[in-house]
Amino acid sequence: MSGVLKYTRKDLAKLKYHPVRPLDVISREIGVPVNEIAKLDANENLHPVPAEMMEAVTSALQSFGSGCSAQIYPDPTQTNLRKDIADLHGLTPAHVCAGSGSDDILDIVMRLMDAPSCLICPPTFGMYKFLGDISRIKIIEVPRKESFEVDIPAVVAAIRKHKIKLVMLPSPNNPTGTLLPNADIEVLCKEDAMIVVDEAYADFAGVSADVLLSKFPNLMVCRTFSKWAGLAGLRAGYALGDPAIIERMLAIKQPYNVNVAAEAMARAALANRPKILITVKSLLDQRDRLIAFLEKYRFLSPHKTHSNFVLCDVNHASAQGLSTFLRHQGVLVRYFGTQGGALENNIRISAGRPQDIDRCLAALEAYEKERWDEEAAKKLQEIAGDVECLIFDMDGVLVDVSQSYRTAILETAAHFGVPITSEDVSNAKAKGNANNDWKLTHSLIEAGCKKGTPPTLEAVTAEFEKRYQGGGGAGGLQS
Repeated sequence: MSGVLKYTRKDLAKLKYHPVRPLDVISREIGVPVNEIAKLDANENLHPVPAEMMEAVTSALQSFGSGCSAQIYPDPTQTNLRKDIADLHGLTPAHVCAGSGSDDILDIVMRLMDAPSCLICPPTFGMYKFLGDISRIKIIEVPRKESFEVDIPAVVAAIRKHKIKLVMLPSPNNPTGTLLPNADIEVLCKEDAMIVVDEAYADFAGVSADVLLSKFPNLMVCRTFSKWAGLAGLRAGYALGDPAIIERMLAIKQPYNVNVAAEAMARAALANRPKILITVKSLLDQRDRLIAFLEKYRFLSPHKTHSNFVLCDVNHASAQGLSTFLRHQGVLVRYFGTQGGALENNIRISAGRPQDIDRCLAALEAYEKERWDEEAAKKLQEIAGDVECLIFDMDGVLVDVSQSYRTAILETAAHFGVPITSEDVSNAKAKGNANNDWKLTHSLIEAGCKKGTPPTLEAVTAEFEKRYQGGGGAGGLQS
């Protein structure tokens, strides 16, 4: 590395940040109002929070009498919040460390442990590997079974072979929804390693490993308010563990890692937990409704889940093509791409509000209507025995790649700071002389550029091709 980067860690050069686009940006890109988008890509609870929670945060921010306010630093030890959490789990505050979401908690754990390596079981939550890379902890992977269950004998063998001191396993697992039974956790806790069970989705499964904490001091349970409580935007989470470990975590965490608003809302969520659990039940009902539809759907096969999302195999279609189609219908789902490894042709659909699932099912039906020809399928089946080879013309005559091209146009324009919509592209194409997507993208950017000099056609073409064709090991929109 040269220049100012010579002062940075060389091992972090491989890390790239790929931010999720905010809803207002996506709304402009696809031409669907924000309030009509079905956001089913991040496993959030989209139901409104109880009014008591909004009142609690307003009071906390405005009143010195609450002990904190927007003008005063928050309690660095989260005294009241930790007590409320302890009461929920039948523990003492000494068993609780609070943080800015469970990601903060996992980061504290990684920094605290004297562990040269950490064991995970992919496919799983991507933050474990990310945090391991930052903390210079080698990640040892033990693949899951075909059913996505943890291969306990293989994990035990790996712990012993590699002398692993830190194991991170979610229950239910994200993105598969697979539960890690407490009986399996007990087996792992008998090994000479710290066992961290990430229970971000435990409230949807109805089971927890917190009942094992008194039996195993090397067990830690991590939770978040992002999923069940609908507080993903405020960031609040916590760890439950042996007081000796918790004391060290409190010593090394950032002093003010839970802000005033997040603490007030988290405490109010615990006080109003019965009301919020009604929305949790609604999400599970909508999940089951989604699964019932998917079990009869031609292009998707759902996996068994214990959480508020469903992982699906994509059949007879491209996962990327399906997710792109849904996106333009105002339905956002999780597409993994090359970073998903074995899940490259899978999508994950979150449970949502009834209106979100309504829109999702309608979009899936539209995809099937547009992409499946029953008569052609029957004829192909009749002659299948006589067919030795099928040749496909990939220039868009036999294979519809229009959505991929359109997405490349929208994303390229957004890269150059010009927000355009799918409707803008359609209007431009309707005027004619718009078969060259590079020139079309360039003209739309020129027309929408408000400040500075528009990029050259060469720069636009290069950015378009990078997104459409892919590169650096990442698949493009055309794949």
